[in-house]
Amino acid sequence: MSHSAKPSSSSVSCGGNWRRRRGAKERGIPKKFWCGEETMIKTSGTAKNPGRLFHCCPHGSEGDKFHLFTWTDECVVEEIEDLKSMMCDVKGEKSDLRVEVVELQKELERIKLTLERDKNYCCCFL
Repeated sequence: MSHSAKPSSSSVSCGGNWRRRRGAKERGIPKKFWCGEETMIKTSGTAKNPGRLFHCCPHGSEGDKFHLFTWTDECVVEEIEDLKSMMCDVKGEKSDLRVEVVELQKELERIKLTLERDKNYCCCFL
């Protein structure tokens, strides 16, 4: 069945694909790094980023910057953007399902009427 759903009015912006990646880096809050280790959250003590939180790998090194850390604030922004996009997808699917339920209810009523009519028709011949 094909359906056309009405666009929902929402404060959520429905742009982009939530499965996006930048290069080899996963978007959003990292759970594990490529080595399989779970991330740790630490606080930067540098003059450039004092007090800034970052996710890091316990096995990272200064020479491997991408393995070592990712800024928590940037991860959270990506996670929120991706969740907004996912919400738009869910809202669209919900709208499509509502239309389909209404169509199925109408079809069920037609079938019930047909069965009732056929039942009455059969009784006339007995």
